[in-house]
Amino acid sequence: MPVSGGSGPLEKQSQPVRIKYPLIRILLLAAAIYVGTTVQAQLPPTQWALHYGGGSVDIPFVIKFTSDGGTIVAGYTDSKDGNVSAQPNRDYWDLWIVKLDRCGTLQWERSFGGTGYESARDVAQTADGGYIVLGETNSTDGGVVAGYGGTKDIWLLKLAASGNLEWQKRYGGSGLDIGNHIEITSDGGYLIAASSSSNNGDITGNHGTGGYTDGVLMKLTAAGAVQWSKCFGGSKNEELFDFEIMNGITFLTGFTNSIDGDIPPDQKNYDVWLLAIDQNGNKVFSKIYGGSQNDVAYCMTRGADGSLTMAGYTTSNDGDVSGPKGSQDYWVLNVDQKGKLNWQKDLGGSDAEYAKTIITDKDSSYIIGGISYSDDGDITHPLGEGDYWTVKLSATGNIIWAKSWGGSDNDHLRSMITNTATQEYYLAGDSESGGGDFNNSWGEADFGIIKLKIPELQTKDSAVCNINTFVALRDTLQDACGYDSVIITYRPVLLNGPFNNIRKVDTIFAGQTVMLHTNGNGTIAWNSHSSLSCINCPDPVASPIATTVYTATNYLPNGCQVPDQFTVVVLNDAVVMVPTAFTPNGDGLNDYFGPVGKVPEGYKLQLFNRNGEVVFKSSSINQRWNGLFKGVLQPTSVFIYLIDYKDLQNKTHQQKGTFMLIR
Repeated sequence: MPVSGGSGPLEKQSQPVRIKYPLIRILLLAAAIYVGTTVQAQLPPTQWALHYGGGSVDIPFVIKFTSDGGTIVAGYTDSKDGNVSAQPNRDYWDLWIVKLDRCGTLQWERSFGGTGYESARDVAQTADGGYIVLGETNSTDGGVVAGYGGTKDIWLLKLAASGNLEWQKRYGGSGLDIGNHIEITSDGGYLIAASSSSNNGDITGNHGTGGYTDGVLMKLTAAGAVQWSKCFGGSKNEELFDFEIMNGITFLTGFTNSIDGDIPPDQKNYDVWLLAIDQNGNKVFSKIYGGSQNDVAYCMTRGADGSLTMAGYTTSNDGDVSGPKGSQDYWVLNVDQKGKLNWQKDLGGSDAEYAKTIITDKDSSYIIGGISYSDDGDITHPLGEGDYWTVKLSATGNIIWAKSWGGSDNDHLRSMITNTATQEYYLAGDSESGGGDFNNSWGEADFGIIKLKIPELQTKDSAVCNINTFVALRDTLQDACGYDSVIITYRPVLLNGPFNNIRKVDTIFAGQTVMLHTNGNGTIAWNSHSSLSCINCPDPVASPIATTVYTATNYLPNGCQVPDQFTVVVLNDAVVMVPTAFTPNGDGLNDYFGPVGKVPEGYKLQLFNRNGEVVFKSSSINQRWNGLFKGVLQPTSVFIYLIDYKDLQNKTHQQKGTFMLIR
């Protein structure tokens, strides 16, 4: 965007224009949202839509998930009441942080700043549960660390999990320095994408002159010390807004107005800029995209196929841009990791649209969001003066759906996050509407947060007596916040037996007990028997003194029933019965050799071939031989078994003999 000393692409400003907005830089950030079923083609229900702020202007620039399942929202406030704690030095903006739980309840808020302008542009949760906040300041009072010549500088704040300030750093030079995006690196440090017109202090090597900006990439340690800082650009205006890191390369996007320095000479006016940087901050390549007018990218996302998709706006109708809808449209372009343009999409209506955020959804599609002022073209059902406008594109750029959010006034969606595992989506922007999707308002413009969620779909079996007479049923379960979270659809299955697909016999020694397990799909009841611990329970404990047959019934209330029997064999001593042959051919019948019965302890089985080699050993009567020796199927032959075990009186017994393996 334009800065002092340069001219750049202009964005339509929301009305009315307020005198306390900075004259240098107004970012209209926006977001897109989409969730759905397996094909991801259905809009999710809204769980809640709430305003946070005070009686003046409160603008959020970013929302992020937190480890406790809630969110943190960061931007600025001009208020001194409502949800905002009063600050004596608040003459203009202060940086404002809001922590919400998953239900939208405000847990805490903090504001920081002096008598000048402060704002947060990005935030990330750190490993200790706290937060790193990327902001900007031009104050030198109110607790703000001193800067360079009283100009706007990059401001970094480390907060505890409670929101209390732990430390702060300030970066820049004597010019204008603005941080746009921060990522926590694998070494616990930070990587910042920024823009700067400085050429001193922490910023050196600036290509611009006369107040023009370069894109800046800055690497910091975990304590905030500068490891390196690199400027990229030409003699006019460049800014870097977002980046993705893939395969050791940092891909950054923004805009450029130069035709020299790091910029290809065929740049026309303002073009989308893609910059690739290696791990040491060295340029890998620099690419531009656009037409003869203004083309800007504010955000990017990594595609499921490893490609990069950027989104912003265009006023061009030539060059790389095709299919314009109006004066200013969303522009979405997909490139490979070498910067080759795969496809582009122009979206909007006859008025102005600006895309400011993009995500890759779980079905490899893209969700793009921003601000719409149109009421025609791709925009259907507009709500007010300016709306949150979201568009879902397929992985190849085809429109799946579009949706407006907000109310009758100006509503500017500025950030979006999604957890595809839980199918939860949050929209964060500034809202002037007290109606429509919102039902409360604090002041001129509030943090407007919307939570959407696709309920989890589950299918459960429902036992019936007759499938043909089944009436389909659905249950909706709510989460801890009282919102629909799970939708259960019931599938009819016939009532089965109480021991369906499980064994119906067990063996114990006299004096032992056994739990009788059932697998019925209805309600289980047992015929009364003195040796059962309960009869109206699925898994009673049986303590018979002799072999006993128990009867259980699986039934539906006021419906059908299926009885079956379970036999508990009671032994007075160890029993070992050895078969004379087995046929390990994989047909599920007699495929394993081993004795059947029950022994208390001391069991040992050894099998020998005719050469006296041990082909199998076992110390459990339930572990049997499959006919393999050293991984080789054994042929038809006679084998020898030797079994040792102890009886209940601890007396040792041995059985030996031969058996036949039959192929």
